[in-house]
Amino acid sequence: MAGASRWRNPEDDLPPDFEDNRDVHYGAIRQPLDPGEFIDALQKKLREALTRFDNALELGTTGGVEITRKHGEPWIKVSPLGKQEEPENLVALKAEIERRWGTIDLIDILKEAEFATGFTGEFASVASREALPREVLRRRLLLVLFALGTNMGIKRVAVTGKHGESEAVLRRIRHLFVNRTNLRGALVKLVNATTLPAVLRQAGHEISPDRVLGLYLDATAARGASWTARSLKSSLRAYAAATGLESLHGLDR
Repeated sequence: MAGASRWRNPEDDLPPDFEDNRDVHYGAIRQPLDPGEFIDALQKKLREALTRFDNALELGTTGGVEITRKHGEPWIKVSPLGKQEEPENLVALKAEIERRWGTIDLIDILKEAEFATGFTGEFASVASREALPREVLRRRLLLVLFALGTNMGIKRVAVTGKHGESEAVLRRIRHLFVNRTNLRGALVKLVNATTLPAVLRQAGHEISPDRVLGLYLDATAARGASWTARSLKSSLRAYAAATGLESLHGLDR
C-alpha cells in the first residue's frame, strides 16, 4: 500500500545492494538461498515440535497444557503462569524512590509530570468544537489517565475521589480525547523531557554531547554492561525511533 507503514511493500526495506549481494545478506541471517531447503528445514522443525508435544501429552509432562473441547471443537488449554519474581532492577528502583521521597500517591506523580511537561496539551478532541476551560480539561484528563494507567477503571476513580467529577463526565473525556495518536504525542513529550541532556539543560548545566555520552557509558559500565560508544549510539537511535523521540541532542553524532 503506497505511503503506508505497516502495510508497505516489504521490498522497500531491503538493502540497496540486496540483489548484487544476496548471498552475503542471507549468510548474515543464517538462511539458505534455496527456498526449498528453507521450507524443508521449517517443516522438519515443526514436525519434531509436534512429535515432542504428542509424546508429552501421553506422558503427562506438558506442564499443564492439554487438549480439551470448547463449543464442540478441539481446544488447546494452557495453564496460567505462576507469579514471577520481581526483577531486581525494579526492586532497586522502588527502594530508591521510597528512600528519596517516601510513599507518594501515583496521581501526585502524574500531576507533577504534567506540571513539568504540559503533556496534556497533546490531547486534542475528536469533536468539531470543545468549550471546556483548559484547567477543567486538564484535571479530568489526569483523572482518566490515572484510571486507565492503574487499571482502577473510570467508575472506581469517579466514586472514590474527592474531585467532584462524575463517571459520565470522565467517560466523555475518555471518548473524546484519549486515543492512540494523542497518547503517542503525550508519551513523546514526556520522553523528550526526561532524556539526560534535557534534564541537564533544565538544571542550567550545558554539557557537550560527547560528555553526556561519556556519562552514559560510565553509568552502564558501573552496572556491568560492556557498551562501546558506537553500540550505545546505535541503541540510542533505535530507542529514539521506537519511542518517537524528537531529538537525541547530538548523542547520535
